[in-house]
Amino acid sequence: MLTFNWRISLLLVVLLNACTATATQGTVCHGQQIMIRFASGMDVTLSGFDAELSRDAGVPLDYMRPLFDHYYLYCAGLEGQAPLLDEVLERLQGRPDVRTVEVDRINRPLRNE
Repeated sequence: MLTFNWRISLLLVVLLNACTATATQGTVCHGQQIMIRFASGMDVTLSGFDAELSRDAGVPLDYMRPLFDHYYLYCAGLEGQAPLLDEVLERLQGRPDVRTVEVDRINRPLRNE
């Protein structure tokens, strides 16, 4: 019976990982996922927009997917550096086209490394 439960657990882990990759369009975030809400009318798909956003943040930001109500999911290449994350959030909040910036704690809690 123990072997049977172990196999089911392994199958569930594999399925959950597959669902996570599908939900983020195959993009894996090795940093910290952040949610950014832009002013209405902003087109985040414009050429060079991600590069400008990354420059203002001071770290690489990779677009992952749209969320809802002008919110978009980005991956900040921080490698778990919490003090730097606060600086990134402040820098992004200072942009005139950004309404809200927050850590995506539900889907990817802040790692303490």
